[in-house]
Amino acid sequence: MDILQHTFGRYQNEKVTEITLVNDNGVEVSCLTMGAIWHRFAVPENDGTKKNLLLSFDGIDDYYSNNQNICKSIGRVAGRIKGASYDLDGKHYQLPANENGNTLHGGPNGFSTLNWNYSTSISKNGISVIFQRKIDETMDGFPGNILATIIYTLNNNNRVTIAYSAMNGKEDTLFNPTCHAYFNLSDRHDLTTHEMQINSTGILDVNDQLIPTGEVLPIANTPYDFRDFSNVALAVGKVHGLDTAYVVNGPGQGTKPVAILRDRESGRQITVNSDRNGLVVYTPEEIDDQNISFSRDHGEPANKNEGIALECQMLPDAIHQDNFGDIVLPRYSKQTYRFSFTYDRIKNED
Repeated sequence: MDILQHTFGRYQNEKVTEITLVNDNGVEVSCLTMGAIWHRFAVPENDGTKKNLLLSFDGIDDYYSNNQNICKSIGRVAGRIKGASYDLDGKHYQLPANENGNTLHGGPNGFSTLNWNYSTSISKNGISVIFQRKIDETMDGFPGNILATIIYTLNNNNRVTIAYSAMNGKEDTLFNPTCHAYFNLSDRHDLTTHEMQINSTGILDVNDQLIPTGEVLPIANTPYDFRDFSNVALAVGKVHGLDTAYVVNGPGQGTKPVAILRDRESGRQITVNSDRNGLVVYTPEEIDDQNISFSRDHGEPANKNEGIALECQMLPDAIHQDNFGDIVLPRYSKQTYRFSFTYDRIKNED
């Protein structure tokens, strides 16, 4: 196992460092200090090359020239908070709004906007990069001062585990982070050969601002039905892009993956595990005016829905829904969320 470090560039006059974790199988995971971005997930090919399974950019400025949150760490709270406000224990809290009067993905000064401090670790069980920042309420507009930690760990089973934790101060706050990682497992610039299975029978109903109504809609016999492996591109085409919160069956029991994404043509496969009760699945449908070109596009404009984001989290806007899970981080307490992505090859079946 090995850990490599080098300067990736500068953003807003701050140095951005790339840290690369390499396991004994030659699998590489690269992260950037800016936004605690998951930059590369590179796996060895038979011809000696390595295939990056993530949508990535060649320069740090490209990650911040669009609104797609490509592979960034999202927090304190992923998804939308209705009205950029909430009530807790008789107090009313107002948060910074950054989309239609709501707070999206931690607001305008969330985790993705920070250049994180880092350290590294090597053990017999894996290699890690540890990002950490002290975040007070004057920085992001959320109540309470926290010590936030994000740990990416790669082991020799080709599993990437991401652990988000926060140690809270003297005031209750909210904590529901995620990683906005986009995958394309194929050698194509679309998802036509991708299939997906999700451990879910229902999705959240949302209003015209994508705020959950509280109702769970059954997915049987709809384009959103991934209970069995189904072609991703066909479903995306029918609904004109996915931006969908799936209610995970039996989260935390560890008996079944949250999702499996596979590419039939290349045989590459990612298995997603999480103890959270939600999986937000997103494809970038509207990117035509954002001048996006990923590293894999070699200078050509990116296609819409070229990748798919799989975001493990508690269900969106949980602070306003009693049955969506608890995202309150009480004062003087610590909470850790973990989820993982394991690379493998499709087994001979069906």
